[in-house]
Amino acid sequence: MTKEINYLGFGQGNKKIIFLHGWQANGKSFLPLVPYLYKKYKIFLPDLPGFGKSKFNPKLKSSFDYAEEIIKWIKSKKIKNIYLTGHSFGGKIAAIIAQKEPQLVKKLILIAPSGIKNKKLSVLYKIKAIIPQRIISTFSPFLKRLLVSRDYKEAGKLLPLLKNLVKEDLQKKFSEIKAPTLIIWGENDKELNKENGKTIKKLIKNSRLKIVEGDHFPFLENPKKIAKLIENFIENGKD
Repeated sequence: MTKEINYLGFGQGNKKIIFLHGWQANGKSFLPLVPYLYKKYKIFLPDLPGFGKSKFNPKLKSSFDYAEEIIKWIKSKKIKNIYLTGHSFGGKIAAIIAQKEPQLVKKLILIAPSGIKNKKLSVLYKIKAIIPQRIISTFSPFLKRLLVSRDYKEAGKLLPLLKNLVKEDLQKKFSEIKAPTLIIWGENDKELNKENGKTIKKLIKNSRLKIVEGDHFPFLENPKKIAKLIENFIENGKD
């Protein structure tokens, strides 16, 4: 049985946008976009299981499990023709949903999604999983910056899941997505390189890539601009 997923809802429009947040965030991370979109769209901001007010489910051991859980939630709420938007970890989940349940997704918007396996990144996360915090604290500032991200400091019981996530490579899934897709990436993203965006654009045939000012969270730095990109893509298929 699907555990209850907490969510916030805004707007009364006929067109529905679901936003899926990143690792160690929650649905509220997208609140800066709401003032620019709620008059035109019905907006759903769910907390993924284990984040925000949605309870942790130890049975969810991969992005694919999370995608299944969100699919069940979408169907339970009878939400159709979705403009599905995901950031980082949420972008990976959104991509899986679009590939697995194409009839649910009208258009797909990916903001710096994870899913392209990076050997160096994978090694760093493996180090995080086995090196105690007290040892990491003795590292140089450069190494500490690489190893002690918000993920590691706050993961706790989610750490086993995190170790599984970094092993996942979604290139085949990306290549099977049929929905029109907008990929947004911050020019100065230090967490996921914008080169990943170029790779994903090549994999998703009906896609476009927009590089914007900002880092891994461009929708927090310039919500008005990102909201406009989303609106233009939904309405006109242009960014």
